[in-house]
Amino acid sequence: MSKQRLVFLSNIAAPYQVKFCDTLQSHFDTEFWFYERLTDRRPDWWKVPLGKRCRVLRHSFYSRRTNYLSLDVFIQLIRFRPHVILLAGFTPFHALLLHILHVFGVKVVMMSEPIRNVTSEDCGESKLLSKADVPRKTMWIYRLFKRADLLFGMGDVARTQFIEEFGFSAQQVVSVPYPIDIEAHMQHPLRRKKRRNDPIRILFANRLIERYQPLVALEAYHQLKQEYPLLTLAMNQEGHLAEACRRYIEDEGVQQVTFLDDIQSWDDLHRVYRDSDILVLPATYSNGNLTIIEACASGMGIVVSHEVDNVARHLHEGVNCYKCEPTAASLATQIRQYVDRPERLTEHGRRSKQLVSHRLNESTANVYAGWILPLKRKGDHHHAQAHVTRGSDASSSRHSEG
Repeated sequence: MSKQRLVFLSNIAAPYQVKFCDTLQSHFDTEFWFYERLTDRRPDWWKVPLGKRCRVLRHSFYSRRTNYLSLDVFIQLIRFRPHVILLAGFTPFHALLLHILHVFGVKVVMMSEPIRNVTSEDCGESKLLSKADVPRKTMWIYRLFKRADLLFGMGDVARTQFIEEFGFSAQQVVSVPYPIDIEAHMQHPLRRKKRRNDPIRILFANRLIERYQPLVALEAYHQLKQEYPLLTLAMNQEGHLAEACRRYIEDEGVQQVTFLDDIQSWDDLHRVYRDSDILVLPATYSNGNLTIIEACASGMGIVVSHEVDNVARHLHEGVNCYKCEPTAASLATQIRQYVDRPERLTEHGRRSKQLVSHRLNESTANVYAGWILPLKRKGDHHHAQAHVTRGSDASSSRHSEG
């Protein structure tokens, strides 16, 4: 029996999505389509070979009003004739595609993170879109996408928002994990034989933007560096706060801070984690950041703020991580837990690897297939609705993080 044909349509060709496309081939005849190869917000080393199954659509257009669109989508749909399409984002063009594709019997799955009530992705505000604040916009999202066959919320926060704020039925929305590329990270050794006053490298892996608070991380490191001179800090170099971070380092005389400017390719990235000991993320908002799972897979110590969502399954305070308030003083206090007791790096790292083993691509592909395959079975509408109804109560425990 031939496989169902599945298309995934998203903004940019993120490396972990390109790699996930290959893994999904065991379940579907899959193609991934992207509006752009990369944006200027991503480094050049994010470009990975697209292979035969991924493509960048021609003549893509973007504006803040319309988001992405491309008429090449229709040419590719005629060529590939998918049974199911997975659309990333509640955009006007995706609403149009939803209604057109249903005419031809194509099943449509919508996929989205929680939607914040902000003007830009880099904004530090954590407030989510709600019907109390913007009733017209939440109603607009529901009316345009209520006919979707299934909605993938990237984590429990997204699923709850889609049901309680937008009005989608609980039977229509499930919580699923992000695809993530951690196979190489899982091969990293544990941080063994560290003693007090041994060199320890702190890693700030996220982009230098407001909601991730790189200046808070720098301030905490500066406080600790005076007490623990063998600490070092490595930081991402991308993001609009990069210049502010460099000014802080110069003005305060912060020593031994390096920026990650020597990464040559995506396949080199995992070595940054291998060569580091503690990941820090004092975010004011994050939907379960992928760097945390990468650090867990690598066996690092982890300090993140309480404002990071969708980490309940793989982060347990005092077991494989420490949590802080999004302030320099609180972050410094929790980093000290590792610096004063470096054997905890080994203990936490071993547990972290166990806790994220379910995030390998093969497991994530099984989750996606478990929800999507029933959509096209004989008597598909009623069969799929029954499948989602049975599974929706379990989705928060089975697929609890994005």
